[in-house]
Amino acid sequence: MPFIGNKPSAVPLTSADIADGIITSAKIVDGTIVNADINASSAIALSKLSTTGTADATTFLRGDGAYTAVSSDYVLLATTDITSSTASVSFDGYYSSTYKNYKIIIANLSPVSIAGIRFRFRRSNADVTATNYSGHMNRGYWREGGGSGVASAGQVWPGTGPAYGWIISEDMSGTSSQAAHSEITIFDPLSTAYMKHIYHNSIVYTDSGYASVYNGIYFHNQATSAMSGITFYPSTGNIVNGNFKLYGIK
Repeated sequence: MPFIGNKPSAVPLTSADIADGIITSAKIVDGTIVNADINASSAIALSKLSTTGTADATTFLRGDGAYTAVSSDYVLLATTDITSSTASVSFDGYYSSTYKNYKIIIANLSPVSIAGIRFRFRRSNADVTATNYSGHMNRGYWREGGGSGVASAGQVWPGTGPAYGWIISEDMSGTSSQAAHSEITIFDPLSTAYMKHIYHNSIVYTDSGYASVYNGIYFHNQATSAMSGITFYPSTGNIVNGNFKLYGIK
């Protein structure tokens, strides 16, 4: 019906005028409340929204009005930074039923002296030193003035393998400016039904002037027992520099 006399002046609503839980998600479009005349200078508390769940530092508000915990299938579990001479780097005790597989990313790895980079699985917080490591790497390389090519590298056959596997089998320069980088996948280390495998991609500039890239697979064929971790170390001397990160993958 039309107004009788003068039309009343519109008075914008403030947060205090709105009952908690009264604004439903249907009234929100692209983050803007519609069908409600809200004073732009008056903030609206989240309690005014019709929501479910708990609002805290570990949750976010979904479009359907539900507070939901943040979930990730790729989670950083541990980091080790090497800035001085260290014999080896180990991750142990981080494997759990929460994650099926694991990823390790190594950046700026450099040995003190000229060396290659090896690894060992760990079981019950100790390196597995039995001579049952098996595997193979493909190596692509380029050398200034010497051309390029592909080759096999670090071949380790069942029954004849040493007490370690390779990440980089040729000597890299013992300086922090010529570092190696590697991405390593560890497959289901807690399984008791299968041998334990890793797959890696690695790059390095070697002491003899080769720019090399590796991809390889290694496993330990001693037993199917669960592993608890992994260790990295140079073939000679210590590590002087490197950043090691362990991730869990659900």
